[in-house]
Amino acid sequence: MRAEWRAERRRKAAGVLGCALAMTVALLAGCDAPVRVSDTGYVGTWTRGNDRVSSTIAIYHDGERYRFRWFVHSKDGKWSVRCDWDGQCEEFVDGEKTSVYTFRTWTEETTGHLMVECTGRVWKPREVEIHYVDELVLADEGRTLWSYTLERGGQRFEGDARPRRQFRKVSDAVANPPRRLPRPEAAS
Repeated sequence: MRAEWRAERRRKAAGVLGCALAMTVALLAGCDAPVRVSDTGYVGTWTRGNDRVSSTIAIYHDGERYRFRWFVHSKDGKWSVRCDWDGQCEEFVDGEKTSVYTFRTWTEETTGHLMVECTGRVWKPREVEIHYVDELVLADEGRTLWSYTLERGGQRFEGDARPRRQFRKVSDAVANPPRRLPRPEAAS
């Protein structure tokens, strides 16, 4: 009787183990699925960089406005910028905070382009206030994002004189999207 009970217990354990193994294989197979990169407009994750530093921007639309988050990471770990979804950023060099930034976004009515304004304060290596406005323009069927600087430190740029940076889309999704807060109820 005891031997039959043990045999039945082993069969059930093997079934549970087999089921768990099958689920693990299915989950791991899903991890190898290619990241989706398509034309979702501005929404998604974009990157640029070289062998020393990478710069990544994530853009999320919450139904009312675009939210913009920027990350910078040097390969040697000495330089980083981290931002939250409310546009508040901190920059670190050699582990020491050196700057703070705030980003604000809006859609330009005449072009439909996403605009990004940055204001901030740098205090190392020397103290300086910063301000610039960039215009984001999509290209290559939504897989390339050009960032054209229109204004920096009071100086305006036009046409080919505009400083520009090119980002390539790496995902339609963004990591850790902002939580949607419930809308306040209308007063009675």
